[in-house]
Amino acid sequence: MTEDSLCCSNLTHMKYYKTIATLALMPFLLSAKEKEVPVPDVSVEKVTFGAQVNDAAFDAKALAGKVLVVESWGVNCPPCIASLPEMQSLSKSGAKKGLVVVGLEAQGSSNEAILKVLKSARVTYPVMKGGDIGVAHNGIPYVAIYGVEGKLLWHGNPANDEFKRKVKEALRAVEK
Repeated sequence: MTEDSLCCSNLTHMKYYKTIATLALMPFLLSAKEKEVPVPDVSVEKVTFGAQVNDAAFDAKALAGKVLVVESWGVNCPPCIASLPEMQSLSKSGAKKGLVVVGLEAQGSSNEAILKVLKSARVTYPVMKGGDIGVAHNGIPYVAIYGVEGKLLWHGNPANDEFKRKVKEALRAVEK
């Protein structure tokens, strides 16, 4: 066995063990309660959208009066990929109620890599390459919810129990 093949074999094993460890720890990571994070006075104007990767309809100027959920995620992040079907479900169920979900891929991945993940997860909401969710954060996946008046209502990990509750609260304001 050559030194190069040993190296590649070790890297393959390391990736395998990293994936197994991530999957084993995921229930603990997803169920962990986050402490309440203060909501800064931020408006949707702080959100920047990168270049759109997929062909989903999107018009940033048409966000007024809607609830916007922006997720920062990455193709090399197992918890991020695990959250995509939930975001798709949320997008689909909330679209007629005034909800817009947008994904911002934050790891600088190629369009091809992003599209491959989106296809696998059956994501049909708009996804951009790059951009900024408008609020500081230290990891991914991370979401920000902006209400009908364009103000930040909540931000945190989409696995946090508060996330869906805050989206439902925000959508009530659309109905009024």
